[in-house]
Amino acid sequence: MKEARNTREIIEAEYPEFPETILHAELCRACARVDGRSIQSLKAFALERIEKVESKPLKGALEQMASSMFPETEIARIRACVGRMESALVKTFGVKRA
Repeated sequence: MKEARNTREIIEAEYPEFPETILHAELCRACARVDGRSIQSLKAFALERIEKVESKPLKGALEQMASSMFPETEIARIRACVGRMESALVKTFGVKRA
Protein backbone atom coordinates (compact mmCIF):
# COMPACT_ATOMS: atom_id res chain seq x y z
CA MET A 1 0.00 0.00 0.00
CA LYS A 2 1.42 3.36 -1.06
CA GLU A 3 1.74 6.13 1.46
CA ALA A 4 -0.30 9.28 0.76
CA ARG A 5 1.72 12.12 -0.73
CA ASN A 6 1.10 15.85 -0.67
CA THR A 7 1.14 18.18 -3.68
CA ARG A 8 4.78 19.19 -3.30
CA GLU A 9 5.95 15.58 -3.08
CA ILE A 10 4.00 14.64 -6.20
CA ILE A 11 5.33 17.60 -8.19
CA GLU A 12 8.90 16.92 -7.07
CA ALA A 13 8.55 13.26 -8.06
CA GLU A 14 6.58 13.60 -11.31
CA TYR A 15 7.64 17.05 -12.59
CA PRO A 16 11.06 17.63 -11.00
CA GLU A 17 12.27 20.05 -13.64
CA PHE A 18 9.88 22.75 -12.36
CA PRO A 19 11.08 23.04 -8.74
CA GLU A 20 14.65 22.36 -9.86
CA THR A 21 14.50 25.21 -12.39
CA ILE A 22 13.11 27.60 -9.78
CA LEU A 23 15.86 26.65 -7.34
CA HIS A 24 18.61 27.04 -9.95
CA ALA A 25 17.24 30.37 -11.18
CA GLU A 26 17.09 31.72 -7.63
CA LEU A 27 20.64 30.53 -7.00
CA CYS A 28 21.79 32.20 -10.22
CA ARG A 29 20.10 35.45 -9.18
CA ALA A 30 21.60 35.31 -5.67
CA CYS A 31 25.12 34.52 -6.91
CA ALA A 32 24.93 37.33 -9.45
CA ARG A 33 24.06 39.79 -6.71
CA VAL A 34 26.83 38.55 -4.40
CA ASP A 35 29.40 38.60 -7.21
CA GLY A 36 28.33 42.06 -8.31
CA ARG A 37 27.15 40.80 -11.69
CA SER A 38 24.01 41.98 -13.42
CA ILE A 39 20.77 40.13 -12.83
CA GLN A 40 20.78 39.91 -16.61
CA SER A 41 22.96 36.82 -16.11
CA LEU A 42 19.61 35.06 -15.66
CA LYS A 43 19.30 35.33 -19.43
CA ALA A 44 22.37 33.14 -19.91
CA PHE A 45 21.03 30.71 -17.31
CA ALA A 46 17.73 30.51 -19.20
CA LEU A 47 19.41 29.78 -22.52
CA GLU A 48 21.40 26.94 -20.98
CA ARG A 49 18.42 25.55 -19.07
CA ILE A 50 16.16 25.46 -22.15
CA GLU A 51 18.34 22.69 -23.53
CA LYS A 52 17.82 20.54 -20.42
CA VAL A 53 14.05 20.73 -19.87
CA GLU A 54 11.32 18.82 -21.66
CA SER A 55 8.18 20.68 -20.59
CA LYS A 56 6.90 23.04 -23.30
CA PRO A 57 5.40 25.53 -20.81
CA LEU A 58 8.67 25.59 -18.88
CA LYS A 59 10.66 26.07 -22.09
CA GLY A 60 8.34 28.97 -22.94
CA ALA A 61 8.95 30.64 -19.58
CA LEU A 62 12.70 30.19 -20.03
CA GLU A 63 12.54 31.64 -23.54
CA GLN A 64 10.75 34.67 -22.06
CA MET A 65 13.42 34.90 -19.36
CA ALA A 66 16.17 34.81 -22.00
CA SER A 67 14.66 37.72 -23.93
CA SER A 68 13.08 39.78 -21.14
CA MET A 69 14.40 43.09 -19.86
CA PHE A 70 13.28 41.86 -16.42
CA PRO A 71 14.21 38.17 -16.35
CA GLU A 72 13.46 37.89 -12.62
CA THR A 73 9.75 38.14 -13.34
CA GLU A 74 9.87 34.78 -15.09
CA ILE A 75 10.86 33.10 -11.83
CA ALA A 76 7.50 34.26 -10.47
CA ARG A 77 5.79 32.96 -13.62
CA ILE A 78 7.31 29.50 -13.16
CA ARG A 79 6.41 29.54 -9.46
CA ALA A 80 2.81 30.46 -10.40
CA CYS A 81 2.72 27.50 -12.78
CA VAL A 82 3.71 25.19 -9.92
CA GLY A 83 0.95 26.80 -7.85
CA ARG A 84 -1.59 26.00 -10.57
CA MET A 85 -0.29 22.43 -10.69
CA GLU A 86 -0.83 22.15 -6.93
CA SER A 87 -4.36 23.55 -7.23
CA ALA A 88 -5.18 21.08 -10.00
CA LEU A 89 -3.94 18.17 -7.87
CA VAL A 90 -6.11 19.32 -4.96
CA LYS A 91 -9.19 19.91 -7.10
CA THR A 92 -8.91 16.85 -9.33
CA PHE A 93 -7.50 14.23 -7.00
CA GLY A 94 -8.13 15.61 -3.52
CA VAL A 95 -4.41 15.62 -2.73
CA LYS A 96 -3.43 17.62 0.36
CA ARG A 97 -1.34 20.74 -0.07
CA ALA A 98 2.19 20.68 1.26
